[in-house]
Amino acid sequence: MIGEYHPLQMGSLLETGHLQKADLCLDPETGEWVPLRGFLESGGVPGYSRNRDRQKAPATSGSRRADARARNAWVPWIIGFFALAVASGAVFWAWKTSAELGGLQTKLSRAEAANSEWEKKYRDILFAAREVAARDQVRGRVIIRNAGGKRIALPGIKVRLYARAEMETYLADRQSRLSEAGGTDPARLSLHFLKNLPPPLETTSSDSDGRFELKIPAAGEYILQTSIRSAKTGEMRLWFVAFDSRDPLNTPVDITESHVVRQFNPFLMIVDGR
Repeated sequence: MIGEYHPLQMGSLLETGHLQKADLCLDPETGEWVPLRGFLESGGVPGYSRNRDRQKAPATSGSRRADARARNAWVPWIIGFFALAVASGAVFWAWKTSAELGGLQTKLSRAEAANSEWEKKYRDILFAAREVAARDQVRGRVIIRNAGGKRIALPGIKVRLYARAEMETYLADRQSRLSEAGGTDPARLSLHFLKNLPPPLETTSSDSDGRFELKIPAAGEYILQTSIRSAKTGEMRLWFVAFDSRDPLNTPVDITESHVVRQFNPFLMIVDGR
């Protein structure tokens, strides 16, 4: 029997009855001939036992496929783990970005609120520094440019206060009587629109600094009317300057070159002062 079978095949031969109890084999450790059945059952052949817990034979193609399937069974779990890790990272990044944006928005809101407070304080300081009239008053100055183009204040100029509706009616009436002007000369037309002025609500004259102040009988729209005439050239300058006493920024209403009448049309003769 020696050399006819591989040692791993002897177990199968024994189980199938091909080996008899009288069959002998050479024990490699003692060098003696021993019954083959006893030798095999005592573990003489590595990997063999009566419980069939023997050394595995070389894997077949079927077993290799089974092993491959067993190994591949972990692939979905690994992919799922990495996918979960990536998704968790994305969620964390989105949460962190949202938190940062929220913090920036909060800082921006606080900065805008602080800026609004500073703007309000600045406006308060600016308005306090300017000449502000009381609710029942109107203040202003009479200022023109001289021959050299320099702005100068005119003292002693009479300023009259009218209700706007009354003055609009008066100008419309003078427009209908334009033929009575006696010509189209600006000086003649200016005198025409000053003829028969209705009684003013208040009258005053500018002081040495060209300033004036008038009492307002009630809140509403008014017109400041004044005129000057050059003793040398006879040139006439005429003003109808409108303002609303209900304006929350009741600052001075100046009578300047920009308000002078240039076209003798009732719709164009009245110019807003503020």
